[in-house]
Amino acid sequence: MNRTLLCSAIEGLVSSRGYEFSLHDEAYYPSTLHRYPAAFLSHPEFVAIEGRKHGKITYKLSLRLAQQGAKLSPSQRNDALAEMEQQLVDIFLELSKAHTVAVVKELTIAPYAEAIDHHGAIAMEAKATIVTIF
Repeated sequence: MNRTLLCSAIEGLVSSRGYEFSLHDEAYYPSTLHRYPAAFLSHPEFVAIEGRKHGKITYKLSLRLAQQGAKLSPSQRNDALAEMEQQLVDIFLELSKAHTVAVVKELTIAPYAEAIDHHGAIAMEAKATIVTIF
């Protein structure tokens, strides 16, 4: 149940920013891309559980935001990457306020170096450990 609530919360946060949301394994990203801007969430990895009836479940996840970048100048690409970085920070700050999320930790954000498509997309990737409560 926590996994479903976590994915739904992230979907709502990225969709409200105009991103098309996709929850798939990395290998399927190009085939699930229908429009830009796009957000790709990898399936959260269950890391640990504490407690029986009440406690915490820890997940690791990766979220990528992508935009079309083929026709952008280098400075425009840098501006777009900076904007996506700020959006990822905002998404995880808001996620930390969700009623089932205890804490967001180990957040790292970096440009995603691998190609998402063959049309020059640019992307930022955030990786985080999320502790949820049940």
